[in-house]
Amino acid sequence: MFYLIITTVIWSLSFSLIGNTLSPDINSWSLAFSRSAIACILFLPWINFKIPISYILKITFIGVLQIGVMYMLYLSAFRHTSVEKILLFTVTTPFYVTMISQILNKEIRLFAYLTILLSILGGLVIRMTDFDDRDFIGLILIQLANVCFASGQVLYKRIKADSKISTNVYTDFSFFFIGASLITFIGLIISPSGYTYPKSINQWLLVFWLGGAASGVGYYFWNYGATKVKVETLATMNNLVIPLGLLIEVLLFSGSHDFKTFIIGTVIIISSIAASLRYGKI
Repeated sequence: MFYLIITTVIWSLSFSLIGNTLSPDINSWSLAFSRSAIACILFLPWINFKIPISYILKITFIGVLQIGVMYMLYLSAFRHTSVEKILLFTVTTPFYVTMISQILNKEIRLFAYLTILLSILGGLVIRMTDFDDRDFIGLILIQLANVCFASGQVLYKRIKADSKISTNVYTDFSFFFIGASLITFIGLIISPSGYTYPKSINQWLLVFWLGGAASGVGYYFWNYGATKVKVETLATMNNLVIPLGLLIEVLLFSGSHDFKTFIIGTVIIISSIAASLRYGKI
């Protein structure tokens, strides 16, 4: 739980930094590759090719899906809609986590869906708003990104639970980010935009922070933390970033929000997490 909370705090900073500081100057393909490559370099000292190739391929595939493809979809959404709406659109991630987990386990648990619906309700209360055609494109991109992100964390949790192979977790993430770097590099090559560089020292520092802290440390903490909690808790924790991210956006950038709905929605999300901790199954 500790790892998930720390990651949530780190990630809550990312939405506003990307939307307000980086996305106007750096295209999504470039930022996706830069973040993945920086995180990959961070974990390269722990790379180990002595473990079975089948295990390496599984972890690499998760990196491709959860980071590489997800980043290209998620970062593209900033071109179409606002930070606040992107935060709102991520509200469905708990549903995808639960659905994918239960499909893989070939079981349906009503309680899991009740906690997820409670978490989604909290997110909607925090940020209910109208949207236009460009917002709809952003919505589709974020939903696809949510599916990728949810699939990755569920698959990693399942692989670590079922695998008899003992590996250093850092080794897992060296291959995880190799997969992410490869797919984002391919995306960058075939994209019509080409690579765009940060235009200032501040932007370079933010890119390194996003790659090292938000991507490197963040995904290590999140996926490692996912192996230590119940599926219901993992699912509902995905929405805690909404109130934190929105609070940062309001305090540092936009400056206005209905704090009554903010408080009510946050309480609902925290209640869903508490319920999952108390009554959920592993």
